[in-house]
Amino acid sequence: MTMTCTANDCGHRSTHEFTKRSYQKGIVIIQCPSCKNRHLIADHLGWFKESTGEGKLRTIEDLLAARGEKVQRGKKYDDGTIEITGDEVEK
Repeated sequence: MTMTCTANDCGHRSTHEFTKRSYQKGIVIIQCPSCKNRHLIADHLGWFKESTGEGKLRTIEDLLAARGEKVQRGKKYDDGTIEITGDEVEK
C-alpha cells in the first residue's frame, strides 16, 4: 500500500506491505516513517469500534468511502515498479 500521511500536515509518502489475510480477517496498523503516527488500515476484530463506525467500516476503503474519498488500486512488480491501474474502488 502506498499512502500519504495526513497527520499533523506531515505529507510524507510511503509504501507498506502486509498480508492479504491480515487485511481481510485481522488488524492492520501502519506507522509513518517520518512523523511516527500510526494509521488504522483494517480492523476485522473490532478493536477500534469508535474509529470504524461501531465496527461497520472495517477497511481503509470503507473509511475513505464514508468520507467521500476514493481509493486507487495498482500492482507492484518484483522489480519494485508500481503500476496504478486507474481502477477506483466504489463502495
